[in-house]
Amino acid sequence: MCGDTSNGSAAFKYGLIGFIIGAAAGAIAALFLTTKTGEELRSDIKNTVLDLSAKVEEQAGKVKNISKEKYSEIVNNVVLNYKKIKDFTQKEIELVKKILLEQKEEEG
Repeated sequence: MCGDTSNGSAAFKYGLIGFIIGAAAGAIAALFLTTKTGEELRSDIKNTVLDLSAKVEEQAGKVKNISKEKYSEIVNNVVLNYKKIKDFTQKEIELVKKILLEQKEEEG
C-alpha cells in the first residue's frame, strides 16, 4: 500500500521534470526556428520564460498539496494506530488483573 503511493509520487515527480524539460526544449526550438529580429526574439524568449515559470509554479503547487495531503494521511494513521494499541493494551491489562485476582482468591 505504501509502495503504491511512493511510486505514484515518484512518477508524478519525473513526469513534472519531463514536462519542464519538454516545454523548455520546444520553446527554444520554436524561437530559434523562426525568422525574427533580435528584439522580437528577446521579447518572445522573455514571454516564454514567464509562461514556463507560471506553469512550473502551478505544478509545484500541486506537488505541495500532495505533500500536505500525504502528511495528514500519515498523522491520521499514526493517531488511529496509537488508539488501537492503547485500547488493546488496556484490555490486556484488565485481563491480567482479572487472572491475578482469580489466582489470589484461589490461594487464599
